Amino acid sequence: MTRGNPTTMKFNLEKETKGALRYQQVDDTGLAKTIEAGAEVGTLYLRKSAFNGADFPRSIKVTIEAA
Repeated sequence: MTRGNPTTMKFNLEKETKGALRYQQVDDTGLAKTIEAGAEVGTLYLRKSAFNGADFPRSIKVTIEAA
């Protein structure tokens, strides 16, 4: 990831907790990326309340760029 170049990563729902959803970063084949395997983020938590009662997505894409 370099400044000025956005990076998009894929995440799959790994676990549902009481108030959050835990997503695991995956590679292009859908296998979990670990920190040792070069994951930029690894694990991402999203509050359930962010979905306003809608169904939770099984997978998401996240784009990160410098502000």
